[in-house]
Amino acid sequence: MSFTISADDPRSIRALEIAAEADHWLQWRTADEQSAFGVPSQSDPNHYYVVTAASCDCPDFRRNALEASPAQPRAAEPRACKHMLAVRLYCELVRAERMMRPRSITRPPSTASDPSAISHRPLS
Repeated sequence: MSFTISADDPRSIRALEIAAEADHWLQWRTADEQSAFGVPSQSDPNHYYVVTAASCDCPDFRRNALEASPAQPRAAEPRACKHMLAVRLYCELVRAERMMRPRSITRPPSTASDPSAISHRPLS
């Protein structure tokens, strides 16, 4: 997934602020196994918005999703709100961290590399 964070865009700045507080989010999987998050409202921390990478139930996203121009009844993809941008950023950061983490290789104990571990019994 690709998206742009711009220092000139107030929505991007607010998304960064929200993403910085990701440890306060709720997280679960939807019925179709999509990641979903409960992201606190910046104006009312007791209110959480349900956010996925593609949708949000905040007023801004609903307004943008429902706005229609006469030439284009409904945009192919509504403009992402600050909550969606924050979730996308968080998901990309988590993905990048996982890719950077070295994989640990677990090997079963081997007796071939340690001759003292081999049992010596007389043949009968």
